[in-house]
Amino acid sequence: MRYQRMKRTLGNVLALLVMAGLLSGCNEAVSETPEPMPVKPVKLLAVEDYVLSSSDNFLAEIDATNRAQLSFQVGGEVQQLNVRMGQRVAKGDVLATLDDSDLTLSLDSAKASYSLARTQWERSQRLYAKKLVSTDVYEQAETNYKAERARYEQARTELGYTQLVAPFDGVVSYTFVKPSQVVAAKQQILNIIDNAKLDVSFTMPVSFVERMGIANLSAQTMWLSLDSEPNVKIPGVFKEISTQPNTDTNTYQATMTVVRPEHRNLLSGMTGQVHIARAEAGLQLSLPDTAWVSRNDNEGTVWVMNPSTHRVAKAEVSLTPKGKILSGLDDKDLVVVAGVETLHEGQEVKAWEREEGI
Repeated sequence: MRYQRMKRTLGNVLALLVMAGLLSGCNEAVSETPEPMPVKPVKLLAVEDYVLSSSDNFLAEIDATNRAQLSFQVGGEVQQLNVRMGQRVAKGDVLATLDDSDLTLSLDSAKASYSLARTQWERSQRLYAKKLVSTDVYEQAETNYKAERARYEQARTELGYTQLVAPFDGVVSYTFVKPSQVVAAKQQILNIIDNAKLDVSFTMPVSFVERMGIANLSAQTMWLSLDSEPNVKIPGVFKEISTQPNTDTNTYQATMTVVRPEHRNLLSGMTGQVHIARAEAGLQLSLPDTAWVSRNDNEGTVWVMNPSTHRVAKAEVSLTPKGKILSGLDDKDLVVVAGVETLHEGQEVKAWEREEGI
């Protein structure tokens, strides 16, 4: 009996030891996680920088496509100025008002005179029909009625002139007066511009226009870069060009239209450069031999880094007979041009040398 109890006890101990060993092995297996792969330094080329260098650039200045210099049609004291410089307004908004006390009195007086003249004219009509008044009396009443009606309509119109209303959606670019200031009729009160769509004025040498051809300009890719933000590209559309060059400067005056990007402030007077892409077949970018994962006569494979995640992915590109890239890359792509040998899909990398703005 004692032997059997000892046997069972020994068996339980052995079982516990085996289980402990297994648990220890599991813990070791769990704790043995692979070390993260180090971030590999690579050399990068920005396609955008090549595109920028493959364009003709011209000094430019922004001007509003739609602008208005607003003034009151009548003189008086400025009662309210409801806007400030830089404020956005909608079509129909009341921007400023004049004190209308005097004009209201004038309207009331004109209305009373008009009402009396109409009553007298209507009475003259009835009497003239019965031949109780002369033609001269009737015509005098009619003339007086028409004159008072015109004076009443003029007074009503002038009262409406005491409000300055926005003619279109836009931005107040400048204000010239303050409340309680007395202004004359036609005196400039404020300027308003539509900065949702803007014109960009620039000049091009006659030699460039002759080489490009006026008919081809409208089909060219063009964009604006501001002096304050030279690396930001704002797409534009060719609008117009002068029919005759300026003989003093030997240049044509041209205009491009841009749509204001959201959350970006563009105002008249800002300066920059208009870029016109050169008329070439495709991208025509050449890469060094160290950039290629694989390549043949017609196509090739390169690594492209995602600027947000810093991870690489393969990109298939088509080639010209001279080995230049014809398609497959976007102008925002960052191409790995050195260090491609050991890369794999999704690997994290970092730039170790800047090239062309990178």
